[in-house]
Amino acid sequence: MEPRFIARSNCNLQPPTVLSTPPDGQLQPLSPQAAAVIHGGVSSATPSTDTVSGHQPDTRANADANPHWSEALQSLLEQPPATLPRHMIAGGVLFVAVVGLWSWSGAVKEVSTAEGKVSPRGDVYKVQPSVNGEVTQIFVEAGDVVEQGQTIAEIDHQLIEKEIQRLEESLANSQLQLGQTEALIQQTQSELNILQAMAQADIAARQSSLSQEKATINTHHQILAQLQDDRQAQIDRMARLEELVDQGALAKDHLFQLEQSLRERERSITETQGNLERSEAAIDQLEAELAQTKAVSDQQELTAQEKLQQLQMEATSLIAQVKETQILLDRSKAELAQTVLKAPVSGVVSVLEVANVGEVLQPGETIAEIAPGSAPLILSTLLPSQEAGLVDVGMPVNIKFDAFPYQDYGIIPGSVLSISPDAKTDEERGAVYEVDIALDQAYVEHDGQNIPLKAGQTATAEIVVRQRRILNVLLDPIRKLQKRNINL
Repeated sequence: MEPRFIARSNCNLQPPTVLSTPPDGQLQPLSPQAAAVIHGGVSSATPSTDTVSGHQPDTRANADANPHWSEALQSLLEQPPATLPRHMIAGGVLFVAVVGLWSWSGAVKEVSTAEGKVSPRGDVYKVQPSVNGEVTQIFVEAGDVVEQGQTIAEIDHQLIEKEIQRLEESLANSQLQLGQTEALIQQTQSELNILQAMAQADIAARQSSLSQEKATINTHHQILAQLQDDRQAQIDRMARLEELVDQGALAKDHLFQLEQSLRERERSITETQGNLERSEAAIDQLEAELAQTKAVSDQQELTAQEKLQQLQMEATSLIAQVKETQILLDRSKAELAQTVLKAPVSGVVSVLEVANVGEVLQPGETIAEIAPGSAPLILSTLLPSQEAGLVDVGMPVNIKFDAFPYQDYGIIPGSVLSISPDAKTDEERGAVYEVDIALDQAYVEHDGQNIPLKAGQTATAEIVVRQRRILNVLLDPIRKLQKRNINL
């Protein structure tokens, strides 16, 4: 509707007249002034005036219009200035210009939303058990700072302790048996050495006696040969002397003495032969005794050797048993030590997979990840594949942390650090890409204080993929309709 212009010199604005209905329901005829107000006309009988300020409004009508408005406002509404249309036109033009400038220079950010957790950047050290078992204690939480060797969690080790006790008892028994067997080996070896020494001494003594008897036999043989020679010489002499005695050239006394000497020689020969026979018998006895001594000594030595070999075999078996038991014991002790899961390095617990006591762990299962304390914090997020089309490294990111409402703590700026080359399947989100986001600051500000961020805190990242003019956004519906060949 076009604004209506009224000349100030020809118009006297009248306040609106409030019509009331008589109690009997009969309408009264309108006055000329009321008719002019209702139909938009003016009365020619009304004297003209230069301004409208000299007119006194009807206070009763104003009060009935809106009792909460001030009189000045009601007066302005009832008697607007003549410049109002021009001001309205100028205001409209200014509004259109401002809106146009805003829609041209203003921009709308298109973002891709990803969710993730804060974690230190770089390589992390995984804490993995080497034995299976039930978790009995958890000593840390995600985001805690730990020192190298600090206990992260413990696994139930009652069965391992019982096995260690059994192996220690078995090892003690085997070592005791081994000690006793080694003592028997030493005792048997000593007895064998004594038997060998005694046998050698006995044999040596008998061999000495045998040698002496043999020497005696040789002496007897020499004596006997000498006696036999002397006897033969005397026999020959007696034969010569008998011829002389027969011839009377020699007395018979000489022959008698020679016969006496011959009988003594024969007696000596007989005695020497007896001695020789006794010595030969002694030699036979000594040789028999020597042979028996050697046989007994050999038998005793053989028995001792067999006993010694048996003991040595038992010792060898016990030594092997001790070694095997010791290996099992060392392995069990190592498993017991592995039930206490400790931090391999000093740093921050970036991930803690075990939440509750009683969970059963398998060997090689990662229960925690520890990042070195010097590593900067990043936001590791999962971005749905349908929102990853325009995301690229270096794009700005606005990060809102769940633990710090952004209305009070603000938004942390960042940038896309890396994007995984391939998507992986997530149970809740489907196909997702792993996106690492660098944080421009590792703290949030509140009431003049800097609150440091911790690993494990969750956040939502809004990746600014592009900025568009507001005008283009407003024109998008029209362009879409034009593409569909719709004539506006």
